[in-house]
Amino acid sequence: MDQKETSVLSMEEQSNLVVKVFQVSLDTLVESGLDEIDALNGMLSQIAILVEPEALTHAVDLNKKYRTAYLEK
Repeated sequence: MDQKETSVLSMEEQSNLVVKVFQVSLDTLVESGLDEIDALNGMLSQIAILVEPEALTHAVDLNKKYRTAYLEK
């Protein structure tokens, strides 16, 4: 495809959608018998290959903002 596709969803909407799909996928993989870390690593590798670099930058920003609070739960 010669033209770059543009999304009708904002970066924030895309991020929220990815988080929801990611959680459902992770739950399914874990229920299927994979270790959570192995499932996460596989999914992250696939995402890193498929998304635009800007989305990865946004993901790193979210990580820096929320990871500590998540781990403290």
